[in-house]
Amino acid sequence: MATLPSYEFDSTPTPKEAETLVKRMSTSLQLSDHLPGGLETKEDKFIKIATFSLQNYLKETKFASEFLEGGGLKSLCMLINNANGNTLAYALNSLTSLMSHNVEWVTLTDDFVATIAHRVVNETLVTICRPATAILIKIVAADQATQQTTTTTTLSGETVAAKESSVSSLGSCGYPTLYKALEREPNLLAVLVRRLQSPDYALSLNSLTLLTVMLKYVKDEDQSELLDALEQLNIGKHIVPLMNNHPSDELKEQLLEYQTATIQNVNKRRNIPVSMSNPRHAKILLSIFEAAAIKDIQVPGARKWKKIGFSTEVPQREFSRMGLFGLEKMHTFAVGNGDMFSKIILEQVHRPEGKRCPFAKASLEVSDLLCSHWNINPGYIAAEFDQLLLHFDHIQATTLQCFYRIFRDMEATAADFSKVSALVRSQLRSVLKSEGVKEVSEFDRLMLGTPYQVIRDRRLKELEWADDLLGREAIRNLRARLNKQSYEFIKKQRISCLLKGAWFPAPNPFRGAVLSAAGTNGGSVNSNSNNNSINGNTINYNYINGNSSVNGNRRWRYYKLSTSKKSLQYGDFAEKIAPVLKSYDRLTNKIDLALVTEIKSTPSKYGSNHSGSPFLGSSISNSSSGLIGGSSSTYSSSSYSSYSPPLSFGLFSDNNLLLAEFLCGSTAQVSEWKDGFSMLLDKGITSKDTAAYLHSLTEIGVKVKLLQIAGDRVEVPHGTLEVPPVPVGLGSGFFYDV
Repeated sequence: MATLPSYEFDSTPTPKEAETLVKRMSTSLQLSDHLPGGLETKEDKFIKIATFSLQNYLKETKFASEFLEGGGLKSLCMLINNANGNTLAYALNSLTSLMSHNVEWVTLTDDFVATIAHRVVNETLVTICRPATAILIKIVAADQATQQTTTTTTLSGETVAAKESSVSSLGSCGYPTLYKALEREPNLLAVLVRRLQSPDYALSLNSLTLLTVMLKYVKDEDQSELLDALEQLNIGKHIVPLMNNHPSDELKEQLLEYQTATIQNVNKRRNIPVSMSNPRHAKILLSIFEAAAIKDIQVPGARKWKKIGFSTEVPQREFSRMGLFGLEKMHTFAVGNGDMFSKIILEQVHRPEGKRCPFAKASLEVSDLLCSHWNINPGYIAAEFDQLLLHFDHIQATTLQCFYRIFRDMEATAADFSKVSALVRSQLRSVLKSEGVKEVSEFDRLMLGTPYQVIRDRRLKELEWADDLLGREAIRNLRARLNKQSYEFIKKQRISCLLKGAWFPAPNPFRGAVLSAAGTNGGSVNSNSNNNSINGNTINYNYINGNSSVNGNRRWRYYKLSTSKKSLQYGDFAEKIAPVLKSYDRLTNKIDLALVTEIKSTPSKYGSNHSGSPFLGSSISNSSSGLIGGSSSTYSSSSYSSYSPPLSFGLFSDNNLLLAEFLCGSTAQVSEWKDGFSMLLDKGITSKDTAAYLHSLTEIGVKVKLLQIAGDRVEVPHGTLEVPPVPVGLGSGFFYDV
């Protein structure tokens, strides 16, 4: 075994010594962790101490830059591949420290990512599993945009050229990389789900966060596969106890993020049209038909698809409302409840045509009722826990059984389908809004055990005439149309705020420089005094409401969207010269909005050391490009926690650099400006206030329209229009716009 330089073991190694030791250990030395009885050589002990020190050294931007330039990343990866025990834990923590800087760690290979996944699955020490999971979180959430040669300024003020490679071409970041690792470690999802109940808080939180970012960044073609896998693992059973066990604010926020990501995936799949030319869609439809087991049964007027409840022999047309999601839920019920499904189909095909309850139509109607009740839409943001929402498949199956029970008990005909739907909606709303219904077992009892007479009597007493209208297809279409109109109205209003402009406290790059100078040059900073000394030089500053001022003078910045709406103009001033700047003459700085790829919350005190979640580094990485007079620092988004105060947000570029920060004075201003930028860039709604505003406008519009209908005594039709068959000779490209 190679020999290391003889250092004193009771001293902490210098950064250079730490880097040298890691490099030599990973290339030419063999650790003794595998020796019988856990024996360690003196070299092993010193390597462990050096790796322990490296965790903190790599939090410093200058050291991290030098470490990377010297090939330290490759050595650190080799160390992680070979080490075990505490040394492995320290090495993984070192990598998480390095990943807090948006630098060349994105060149990690697919094989290395698979190694990290292997560590997550097979290691039992929480000190190893925690950082290994955190590394996968960063990899999945990493920006995959092509990086170009940039100029980087370190915390010490030194300017270096950092040439970064194309991340996407390397394939070393994002969900696709983890997907490859999943193929090699198929038990990864099961391990993450199981660790949601880990007694170690940080490990449980890390596991939940990794599952959440996977749902957020999964590619469209992999969405269904990921969600099916999580449903098979019964993830709801593991999430619900976290919800009910008085979670901390941090865990509560992450649980809501998970619920939001889950529902947003549902909405995406609703918008994917079903096509028989898609092999997967065709296979799912065929498996539903095969599960019905009626291939050899002759049904008058039905060749194949009408046997299982489609209106025509062209089933893909009937998924216009629910898309791929409706198809998948139909398939889940048919395959997961095979005996019940085949019995339902067999019973219906032996009924006269006018007395059948078509399964396919009923399944899609139930999916639509559930999506409508939970308000699943593009702007969905989870505001509170709903554990039943995480058992969607079970709720769908029970509600579908309730649909057939009511259809049978009221002796309905095909013409009564919409009336049955209204009764089911009434029962569903009553059960889901009941405070005592938290468990699926209680939901099943009420949905299936409530007598039909009780459901009918309640329905007759519900609200008034307008309530009946709200559930009809024509009103649902009206609501969808008014929702789009309300969205455009809010978008115009929010963008008008940007065009008008507003004053904001100027961001403060000075505080970070003071702290850096103190740490680099050995000077001291007294944060409790207005007189701070660095190497004998006195600097006076105040920190008021998150704004730093030099010599007591507060600085202000005026932001205003250009008339072309393609750039953001701003200027810095010593005081507010007027409530509104009506011209752009004094706003000499510009930010090209084409560079903005993400809008997110930031800490309320610019440049402060804000502690984040246990799996993300809290250090601030500096990388500047002369955006503000050629001298302002730009801070990496990795330093901002997901749990930052909500009155501050920033615009980030494709390399996760902060282009502009807005320290707002109220939640209303956050809603106006943050959603103004988000809607301008076609990124949808980000704040709960705006989402609630959109919902209120839509509902008010519906009620106004209903009042107009009531005044004219217009009858709103039940059900949907029957789509006639395509005329002969017009080809497959012909369709009706209903």
